[in-house]
Amino acid sequence: MQLILKRLAVWLLEMSLQALLLGLFLIVLHGYDQHAFGKDLLFYFDMIALLFFTTGYLLSTAVIRAIWKNWGTWLHPTIVAVLFLIHFEILNIGAGGAFEPPDGFRLRVAGVSIAFACTFVGGWFLRKWTAGNGPNLQHREILPGSTGG
Repeated sequence: MQLILKRLAVWLLEMSLQALLLGLFLIVLHGYDQHAFGKDLLFYFDMIALLFFTTGYLLSTAVIRAIWKNWGTWLHPTIVAVLFLIHFEILNIGAGGAFEPPDGFRLRVAGVSIAFACTFVGGWFLRKWTAGNGPNLQHREILPGSTGG
């Protein structure tokens, strides 16, 4: 149960970081009011989180994180990056081609890069956090006066 909670926490951190970084990217791309930077960032974060939810990106990445065991360092981030592209297209088509081609391309590249990087770092963090919790770990009780061996 503890491993499931750790995976959930890492997934939540990854999704929050993706929304935050995409929000920062959109601020850089479209500009911002220097007196309302925090408000603009919060607006983008909220909108991106809503879009992650409505396109099914949150659900699909949660399922992948839940079933991901130890597929290797690169496979899980690659799958999430591909999922980002798929869900971006769902959003773009659903909105009737809302993004101009140059902006759409920039968003795809930035989004895939951010999704890959956040998931890569999240996977590394999860491996470090859960190190020693594997099934082959032997727990031995060390009694007073014993050497533990």
